[in-house]
Amino acid sequence: MLRILTLGLAVVAAPTMSALAADSAALEILPRVGWKAKPGITKLMKSQTPREIIIHHTSVKQQPKISLERKMRGLQGFSQRTGKVGKRKKPAWGDVPYHYYIGVSGRIAEGRNINYAGDTNTRYSTKDRVQVVLEGYFDKEKPNASQLGSLKALTVWLSKKYNVPADKITGHNDHASTDCPGKHLKVHLPAIRTAVTNAAE
Repeated sequence: MLRILTLGLAVVAAPTMSALAADSAALEILPRVGWKAKPGITKLMKSQTPREIIIHHTSVKQQPKISLERKMRGLQGFSQRTGKVGKRKKPAWGDVPYHYYIGVSGRIAEGRNINYAGDTNTRYSTKDRVQVVLEGYFDKEKPNASQLGSLKALTVWLSKKYNVPADKITGHNDHASTDCPGKHLKVHLPAIRTAVTNAAE
């Protein structure tokens, strides 16, 4: 069962599914209301139909002492104003660039409405792709077991819900010139694809 929860509040939605991954515990997702999201700016976003899943890292060091709610609000504030990503200028985006964010504890937060394509500061099309990001800089850090477990469960659920085949689950650097999702996360993607294939059988 997939449960979408607010932090310390009642269940908001509870769509069910037959199974998650091999370690199929209930998957809890912090919804936008739970981290006090501002509305997305729809005129800055493009509609999509999810057909693929792209995996990212945040490319900044993990911050375990900062709450997931605060991180999401900070990411949204950064996203909705002009600024820079590294040395590259970025325009104001309609919302956070990712549809799901997995924090250092393994908690999952809902980001942008999945019916709108994500944003990127690299040259590739985000249309029809679900954007999933893990907190960390995985060229130097390593994703922990909680993050990897959440990534597997979330990816299996998304693949079932949107009929995404295993070969359409890729890393950001499969499509653009970037180190994202980092070598220490990229190495786990074959196991994620295997989990998706096994869950479909």
